[in-house]
Amino acid sequence: MNKYIYSVLVLVVLLTSCDKYLDVTPKGVRLLQTIGDYDSWLNNVEVEYSTPPLLNQFDDHKDLPNISTSLSSTNEKMYVWQPQFVETVPGTAVLWANYYKTIYLFNTVVNNADNAIDGTDQDKRRLKAEGLLGRAFEYLSLVNLYAKPYNPATANTDLAVPFVTSIDVTDDTPPRASVQELYNHIISDINTAIPDLPKDNASNRFRGSKAAGYATLARTYLFMGNYTKAAEYAQLALNNGPNVIVDYGTLTDATGIAQVMKRPDAIYARLGGTAYLTTEIPTLDFLKSFDTKDLRLKFWYRGTGDYSFTARGQAVFQHSGIPAGLSNASPNWGISVAEMHMILAESAARTNDLAKACDELDQLRKKRFLAVNYQKFTSNDKDVVLNKIFSERSFEFAFCGMRWFDMRRLNAEGKMPAVNRYNGTGGLVATLAPGSDRYVLRIPLQVMYFNPSWQQNP
Repeated sequence: MNKYIYSVLVLVVLLTSCDKYLDVTPKGVRLLQTIGDYDSWLNNVEVEYSTPPLLNQFDDHKDLPNISTSLSSTNEKMYVWQPQFVETVPGTAVLWANYYKTIYLFNTVVNNADNAIDGTDQDKRRLKAEGLLGRAFEYLSLVNLYAKPYNPATANTDLAVPFVTSIDVTDDTPPRASVQELYNHIISDINTAIPDLPKDNASNRFRGSKAAGYATLARTYLFMGNYTKAAEYAQLALNNGPNVIVDYGTLTDATGIAQVMKRPDAIYARLGGTAYLTTEIPTLDFLKSFDTKDLRLKFWYRGTGDYSFTARGQAVFQHSGIPAGLSNASPNWGISVAEMHMILAESAARTNDLAKACDELDQLRKKRFLAVNYQKFTSNDKDVVLNKIFSERSFEFAFCGMRWFDMRRLNAEGKMPAVNRYNGTGGLVATLAPGSDRYVLRIPLQVMYFNPSWQQNP
């Protein structure tokens, strides 16, 4: 009875997708037949919005001053890092279902693109390559949610998630793979894909490209702690794709930022579910950590007042940019040029090339201030430089589902302080202690119910 993963996924896809190829027909789902069919499938909104916005609930920079005492909602349970977020069985496997639903869409292309009735062999290889890249991208998040951070000494025995490649809901679900096996699959899929990926995705940044392949490898090796390879692939991404960072100093506000689909600094675009129209409440400490001249405060946060930040909930992060409702400037929840420079900066700092690290930081930071207000950051202290890099990542990728992965990396190094959650009156409601088991999510009960032989995470 271990078929829960896809039996639920197919139902979710059928009920939620707007793609015409998921309409119910007498035989269920219409068969994909032409190259155009597969291209439309990859343009599915379910792929574009694949990153769950609920990831932000784990963020140490997230505040929830109106949290209830009963912790009744999924959001609240995630915010205080409860072992389970939905306790109803059967029910929704929060996060897990999001990722495997998207993997199902990519597996459909990987498994069937060769059967398209038209097009060239190159067309079919390109489609399959995009499917392999997309699948790898989703698994990279899964392994960094439901498994311990990569440790070469234990990766062969640390449990991760099943590596599912089938689209047949009657197939048995594979057992939980090891962390090493998952990373091997991710790297293999991307390396297989790169030769056949398009050179350019400028017309649709949600689609795969060679640069997107290299960029995903760069993030993969960063999460593995292999900084030499992370830097190598980050540079290859910049050499083979966009290598420009939008200069906020030349814009009046966020209305000048292009849509993510064609944004010149997006390498592999994603959006965060329905987050475009929502806001996030940052902690006061996070807001106070900004330089008040940083244009990211002006472009993404409203209610900033005089920048004293004394009242919780007064200043909020606006996903649609400032002015709210007038901008196309939803953040890129995928991979950007800025992230590649941050990977180059961190890789250099980790190997004690602090001058290069500061130069790479400068590539981003000088585009986030007016020239008259900007001063390059420099330091000869490795720890100071690394702290600055992580701070800069927080500012640049705020509330895009990225911070939790950085928190895990910092925690694995013993550098993550305790994170406290407070109610509206300042009372302590939860603490995420250094080294806590909660840095690895438990497998959802809804999945364990159909796979009782699996070992649950602590």
